[in-house]
Amino acid sequence: MNSLLAPLRFNIQQLGLNQLVLGLSGGLDSMVLLELCHQLALDTGIGLKAVYIHHGLSANADQWAEFCQQQCLKRQIAFEVQKVQLNPAANIEAQARAARYSALAAFVATPQTALLTAHHADDQLETLLLALKRGSGPAGLSGIAALQSFATGWLLRPLLDFSREQLEAFARQQQLDWIEDESNSDSRFDRNFLRLQVMPLLQQRWPAFRQNALRSVTHIQQQQQFVEKQLQQLLPAVMHGAELDLKRLTAQDFTTQKLLVRSWLALSALNPSTDWLERFFSELIGAKADAQPLLELDGKQIRRFANKAYITQQVEAPDAGVFLELKPELPLNTAVGQFLLNLGNKGTPVLITDDPVYLVFGLFSLPFKPAGQKQSKALKQWLKLWSIPPWQRLLLPVLVQNNQVVAVPGLASNAAQDQANAYIDWRKS
Repeated sequence: MNSLLAPLRFNIQQLGLNQLVLGLSGGLDSMVLLELCHQLALDTGIGLKAVYIHHGLSANADQWAEFCQQQCLKRQIAFEVQKVQLNPAANIEAQARAARYSALAAFVATPQTALLTAHHADDQLETLLLALKRGSGPAGLSGIAALQSFATGWLLRPLLDFSREQLEAFARQQQLDWIEDESNSDSRFDRNFLRLQVMPLLQQRWPAFRQNALRSVTHIQQQQQFVEKQLQQLLPAVMHGAELDLKRLTAQDFTTQKLLVRSWLALSALNPSTDWLERFFSELIGAKADAQPLLELDGKQIRRFANKAYITQQVEAPDAGVFLELKPELPLNTAVGQFLLNLGNKGTPVLITDDPVYLVFGLFSLPFKPAGQKQSKALKQWLKLWSIPPWQRLLLPVLVQNNQVVAVPGLASNAAQDQANAYIDWRKS
């Protein structure tokens, strides 16, 4: 038991943990970890809670939740069941994993709290083989991390150095009970196929295969950690705010460029394929200077403007050229009324006369003379001077009076500063 507990004891001391949250499934691996954590809690007094994630995929899920509850009661360990909803039409394995971690994140609410999962050496090897199947890069080939930040605290996998055979030997020695998920024998799932059919052949042919492959994973993890540290230092130098400065980027060698683009996208939780990354360089960076290239990735849009790359949400632009008359008595429970109130609260200075004022989108040819400027120009020329990206221009509300722009809220108005309250007074009248 001491050898199995050594990694966890080290992490607790290193991170100053005072609370452990165990993702408990009732299977062999998690029951071994439950017993280890129970003994550790008795020895050290550290807080411990077990959480069962109810996916609703098996008719036995309620029984498994009951089993886990009884095992925790037996050990006087706090226990909770969390139900998650899955879409049967989507990738069940990936979806269940995402839903599971999302639910467990709510329990890791302090920097001194760690979520524990019972992944072991065989899981690590399966993850490596699946990453090879997908053609993953170093990040994917580095497999499962033993320690990483998670939610507000940490995620620990203290059993990664131990095989399933070692865990089963411990479970039988301690006379532990566990349940068998019937889906574990279904070879339609990739992990089960590897576990049931591929791994026995590899181990039979090369008895040291698992040990050697896991050593390779360790090497890849070390190199990946070094690369990530270097990229963290390089990335700020090629960014301009949240955008990627393409001139600075392309000053790097091409391999570094690709790594930096991946790191920049990762800030928005985007993970491009190799093919998509090639399109980024050919279609976005390689486009003509006056082009407006657009790429889509996982529900986000990646655009280029003024030699910078932007990550934007997919947003529908309002109808262009539709005039909506703004009146002081417009109810505030309407979208336009709320817009007017927000505009007034921001104190946007606008010179208003008795003529009707309209809210409009997309009419950039109308003349505009911002306060402090000597001449009037078409609004589109001002937007270009202000370096407003084309896709953002379509979303800008514009106030129009007598066929002239009187304000672009948040950017400029036609009023001098001493008229700053004119619009607010008009709105309240």
